[in-house]
Amino acid sequence: MARNATLLVLDFDQTLTSSDTLNMVAAVAKRKYPENRDFAWFTEKYMEDYRKHQAQWQSRIDNEKTTREFLNEYLESFRSVETASLNRISKYGILAGVSRDELYDGGRVVEFQPGAATAIHRFMQAPNTHVCVVSVNWSADFIRGALDANGVLNSKSILVACNNPEFDKHTGLSQADISPRLVVASDKIATINNYKQEIAQKTGLNPRLVYAGDSLTDLPALLLADTGLLVGQSNSVIKWCKMLGVAFDQPRSAEGGKTLHCLPSWESALEMI
Repeated sequence: MARNATLLVLDFDQTLTSSDTLNMVAAVAKRKYPENRDFAWFTEKYMEDYRKHQAQWQSRIDNEKTTREFLNEYLESFRSVETASLNRISKYGILAGVSRDELYDGGRVVEFQPGAATAIHRFMQAPNTHVCVVSVNWSADFIRGALDANGVLNSKSILVACNNPEFDKHTGLSQADISPRLVVASDKIATINNYKQEIAQKTGLNPRLVYAGDSLTDLPALLLADTGLLVGQSNSVIKWCKMLGVAFDQPRSAEGGKTLHCLPSWESALEMI
């Protein structure tokens, strides 16, 4: 099968954006319903669960041999933490009662990192390039608002995969429950592989994968990619790469030349495109 197509997959929060935006998603409903529980409470509960879970794993991290299988097992173990967080969001309904347009408008105040939109444009100018956002965020409409507000051209052609509230067919307003579709690294891998398969079936082309992410949850996808772009300099990602023996900016011959780059900013990525 020919290989002259590209699939560019982008994480959203703190890869494209200048800061985490989950509080901004919640703020869309909070402005409309001031009685909603403050988002800081959910953050505190999440961090309590996270720290407890991390403490349970620390001994294994310190003493066991570091392999990609071990990394995947470690990241998968956080499914319970992430699912519990989404269940709290659903239980208290802090995203309920807003329209898709309101979520879209909420995304329009998000600021992207310098050079991010330009980098996306550069990629999209190449023939047979497919772009998607794969994120643990809670609203595709919010993400699309951010893409448009930051000047990403042809944003409607960009697929967005994330967690989403359900919307009432009659009122058009969001319901309380958010299904945990994308919560851990393996969910991102499954989504990426599905997109690759769809492109191959539709075009007969086996796409080259470029993945951009910023956190440890992104590391399996960064290593899966033909070209991985670590945006920013995450200490945890750098630490795990060292433990795994993965060097930055050096093709891995045993993996067909796959390469992981560590970029201080999107502006530095422009030189590579």
